[in-house]
Amino acid sequence: MINIQFIGREEEIANLRELVEGNFFLIVRGRRRIGKTSLLRKVFGQAVYIFVWPDKSIDWILEQISEEYRFPRFKNFGSLLEYLFEQNKMVIVDEFQNFLNVDKSIYGEVQEIIDRRKQEGKAFRLAIAGSSYSLINKVFYGSASPLYGRKTNEINLGNLDIQSLFKEMEVSLEEFIELWSVFEGVPYYYELIELKKTACDNIFDLILSQNSQLKDEGKSILSVEFGKDSKTYNTVLTAISEGKTKLNEIASLFNNKKNEAVKYIDMLRKDFNLVRKLTPLTENPAKSRIGKYEINDNFLSFWFYFYDKNRFYIEQERFDEIRDFFNNQFNSFVGKKFEKFVIQLFKTKKILPEFGFNRVGNQWGKCEGGTYEIDIAAINVKDEILFGECKWRENVNALEILNELEKKAKYVLWNKAKRKEIFAVFAKSFSKKAKEFEGRKVYCFDLKDLKKALS
Repeated sequence: MINIQFIGREEEIANLRELVEGNFFLIVRGRRRIGKTSLLRKVFGQAVYIFVWPDKSIDWILEQISEEYRFPRFKNFGSLLEYLFEQNKMVIVDEFQNFLNVDKSIYGEVQEIIDRRKQEGKAFRLAIAGSSYSLINKVFYGSASPLYGRKTNEINLGNLDIQSLFKEMEVSLEEFIELWSVFEGVPYYYELIELKKTACDNIFDLILSQNSQLKDEGKSILSVEFGKDSKTYNTVLTAISEGKTKLNEIASLFNNKKNEAVKYIDMLRKDFNLVRKLTPLTENPAKSRIGKYEINDNFLSFWFYFYDKNRFYIEQERFDEIRDFFNNQFNSFVGKKFEKFVIQLFKTKKILPEFGFNRVGNQWGKCEGGTYEIDIAAINVKDEILFGECKWRENVNALEILNELEKKAKYVLWNKAKRKEIFAVFAKSFSKKAKEFEGRKVYCFDLKDLKKALS
């Protein structure tokens, strides 16, 4: 077991500490298990902590708070909040969006108290945490919401960064990338890892085994957003996890009705922040008609492909077959996430920072006889463009990869007359590296090179 809740969170902690002496109405938002509550309770250690249960009455919640802190009994949440502010208490309200199910009028109570205390120059220190992207938006950004425009500060708590996380883990980079491919930068998951086990055994035991701790985690994440109405959304997410990433492929789930597919994809993107649209790097995202979709979250991507897809076998306790499926498919899954891992290293300037690449992504398009795909492309303001391929395997012959990469690069029209091309290959290890190919600079990164970049 390892404790990594706060690694790389120095900026967030410093920002929160700056708030302590003044008034604030703070939102800390982020996906389930990302560490919102732990962060707030670490910095605001003396705050009164209130958890909003989605399936309990406000009377029950108020009674629990009074018993825990030995407060007087209150008839409504507004009276409790007013009392705490008068006592100069900081208040943390966890899963604040659940008041939508408990009692919506509470948002009006909070708004009235915040507005009045601002006007009267009285103290208020309220921090709220929320896991639901869509519901927090509804509470704070819906123009009809009483709390629209009331927040004073906001923190979007994202994944732990790769470098900080790797430095804390006592594993090889290969094992780390396998773990990251599933758990990404979510601290809670890493705290469940047993370092004496391999990455694959940890992942299987935690998610796919008979007594796995995280078997219902995907369902729990989605229920925060969708509630009980999740069947169609789940179908779309399953399809994307299986590689149906283009609109026409997803539309096949809706009898080829593209408008219907677009409706659900747009909601998954804009309302729930679970899916993102990718366009070729060299095209303008706002104008490009070429697009594909991917699930934002590594864990959900894994859960849909390995757990939800095989729920039939899991319910029959056919775990040997699940293990075989995992063993056969996991390397390919990691291969796709390896691309995402390398792109993240480019974006955080861990790889080739001297080139100052300001845009990094994937590249694909039409070519003679079909389509081409390039795993990684990066460009800078000097008209330099990098083309890269990622191979999650051992003993890669870089020259073979470069031959194919050069052919595909010819189909990319961006600044073709004056650009300078750079090639890169990323692999576990190489049987043969290269420093130059057809007059172009070449960079070959194996796991040893990537480890140096991270250190």
